[in-house]
Amino acid sequence: MAKEKAVRKTIKTASTPAPARQAKAKPAVRRHHDANVENILGSAASLFAEKSFGLASIREIAARAGISFPRIYYYLRNKEELLYLVAKRGIERSITSYDNLSANVTDPAEKLRLFIENHFSSSTASPAEAKVLIQETSKLSEPYLSEIRAMERQYTETCRTLLTELARAHGKELSRARSRILVSLLFGTLNSMGNWFDTERDMPHLHEITNEIYRMFAGAVQ
Repeated sequence: MAKEKAVRKTIKTASTPAPARQAKAKPAVRRHHDANVENILGSAASLFAEKSFGLASIREIAARAGISFPRIYYYLRNKEELLYLVAKRGIERSITSYDNLSANVTDPAEKLRLFIENHFSSSTASPAEAKVLIQETSKLSEPYLSEIRAMERQYTETCRTLLTELARAHGKELSRARSRILVSLLFGTLNSMGNWFDTERDMPHLHEITNEIYRMFAGAVQ
């Protein structure tokens, strides 16, 4: 019995919350941790875009991030987790920024235009991340791959819903097959921008470019 009491006392002591003065220091530590992770993810995205996921090494990523090779494992488990987090961050940014832009918009035409503009803006703001999302995520294993694919489906389903709503606003119904084709064509157009978009030449015309894409696809459902 005495032994059991000693064990319970040890467990209770180990689970006792840290003193308040230690808890106050946590936000600053967390901000520093988050900043380092963001730096590592940015470095990983640029190297994955330049060399591919397979050829980029953890040692190179650490060097580009300005972090010692052993210390990078304090923040992340392995290179695959880096790819997963780069992809997850990219999709979440696009989803969140579109949700913020369209929060108070009810016109289906304007919502579709904002979706296209947001996707283009996100891609031009983080071209390395956009390239990784398009070309490298298939190299993920489970369960990472399933989670990223689910997020991608959520994002593309938003686009399909926008096209369907715009068609209904004009008294038409899109079949599932036709909406799938249009969504595939739209993302094919948006995701090919890395092949021709020149920042210096085209950035001043970003609004015009996105409007042209909007007119093509809005016209297909009106």
